[in-house]
Amino acid sequence: MLTPDWRCISEPKDLFAMVRTEDIATLDAEVPVKRIKLIATDGATNYKRDYIDAMDEETFDKWMDYHFAICERQDLIGASHHTLDILQKA
Repeated sequence: MLTPDWRCISEPKDLFAMVRTEDIATLDAEVPVKRIKLIATDGATNYKRDYIDAMDEETFDKWMDYHFAICERQDLIGASHHTLDILQKA
């Protein structure tokens, strides 16, 4: 499942492909597109799932404010379980 340099190996039978952000950039470079944004769609949410599920509405709104404030930080993208690569045809 891992290479000696700690890259995840995904097989076609796997539900998801596990890649690094630099792998996403390499794929983007193979087609005529320009990146608009690369964002973390869930960020740290999966790590704090039980805590977030138990939040009242006001606290959850604050959590979402925090998430939207950091979801485009490139230094945190890799911690997200899912990302969204927004591209535009060049």
